[in-house]
Amino acid sequence: MRRLPPIAKLLLLFITFCTGTALVLWMRSLTDNSSVQPESETASPETPAQTEPWDFPEPTPTPENTSLANMSPQYLCDHLADLKHMAWNGQGYSGDAVYDGLKRNAYYAIPCLTDKITDTRPAENPTGAPFWAGLTYRVGDKAVLMLTDINNMYWPKGMLPKKYELMFKDEGMFSYYFYVDEVPNARKEVQRWWRNWLKTCRPECATVPSLEN
Repeated sequence: MRRLPPIAKLLLLFITFCTGTALVLWMRSLTDNSSVQPESETASPETPAQTEPWDFPEPTPTPENTSLANMSPQYLCDHLADLKHMAWNGQGYSGDAVYDGLKRNAYYAIPCLTDKITDTRPAENPTGAPFWAGLTYRVGDKAVLMLTDINNMYWPKGMLPKKYELMFKDEGMFSYYFYVDEVPNARKEVQRWWRNWLKTCRPECATVPSLEN
């Protein structure tokens, strides 16, 4: 066999060394990559969940104002004009002594509230919502809103004539205010509806669908 010259031996040794080193580095890279896990799998299970920006805390319920808790339903109805603030959406208490007292009496306040529907004395709007220019808020309107709150109703079907019920989609609660403002004796008709409904409360009051549905 022909012997290689020294320079060829050195070149062959160099190529062999480079090839072996490259092979070792390639194998090591494969081993390192196989041990890497996705970030989601390596995250600590004790990491607290992130709160979404739209996760708002539940509002704190308003404490009941009990300063008139011992007064009779009739006393509270006679002071309906003093009611200044109602609970949002009729849920819970508002902190207003008259409102909270009527909510506490619940069913037992319904008869005297019904009697107050025809009270046309001007009054302060206790809802905090904007009121239609040209209309006047009345004590009787507070009575109607108290009745809907106590009975978990929202503008019940049948309380208004069909014409004004059809207006509800566009005008909302103002369909009621337009009715009692435009139609003579409208408050008496609303009062009659509530008295007839009150007769259904044996032993529980009938559920009345809302104009919203």
